[in-house]
Amino acid sequence: MSKLLIETAEGVQLLTLNRPETKNAFDAELWSLLRDALNSASDNPEINSVIVTGVNNTFSSGVDLASMVGDGGADYEEPFETCVDALINFTKPLIAAVDGIAIGGGATILLHFDAVFIAPAARIKYPFSDLGLAPEVGSSLLLFESLGYQKAAQLLFDADWISGDEYFQLGLARYSGTDFVDQAFAYAHKLNEQSLASLIETKAILKSFNADGIAEARKLETTAMKKLYGSEDNLKAVEKFFVRKGSPDAV
Repeated sequence: MSKLLIETAEGVQLLTLNRPETKNAFDAELWSLLRDALNSASDNPEINSVIVTGVNNTFSSGVDLASMVGDGGADYEEPFETCVDALINFTKPLIAAVDGIAIGGGATILLHFDAVFIAPAARIKYPFSDLGLAPEVGSSLLLFESLGYQKAAQLLFDADWISGDEYFQLGLARYSGTDFVDQAFAYAHKLNEQSLASLIETKAILKSFNADGIAEARKLETTAMKKLYGSEDNLKAVEKFFVRKGSPDAV
């Protein structure tokens, strides 16, 4: 079965991350599948919006560290970066339905969605200081813009879990409730009644205001990530992470 399940009905496409054995962690293949699905939906006149969710009541545990051991890491960068490009450049409404955990890459990509619907008990974490790494996918800028310096620093420095309710209270989600999936679909169908051409043009205008900033943030984050990845501090942090987990697993 595919690592990404795709269903389309009434102009709404549902993309479901499907790696239950890793809590829907992203390996190179899943990044590629999500990228291709987003690019295809963006070009498909029959699709008005996309909802992304995960199987087994889990959004995503982020980067699959085990898949990056050895030669796997060399195959990771291109699909990761091009998938982030696809998220940022997606022209239509992009909606997330989040349950369980969203950590690392599973959390940072949510900042690029147009609307997040989240379970109150969901848990979000930006674990980069735990791992001796830097933020990614422009999350440093997006958190700063959304929350201000001190709150963004708190989330990134402390690397603490925050609940779905807290995420909503921070203004990072549109809705928090146990019926988050139903509400996500209700919103998508509501948007079906709007002019898609208008939504596309409006989204393009809104996204243009910080496009240069996000590009610069991604460059700074990538430079910092390359500086830190494989460093003594990073290796010690990852070793500590694996000890806590008991075996190689996803972030």
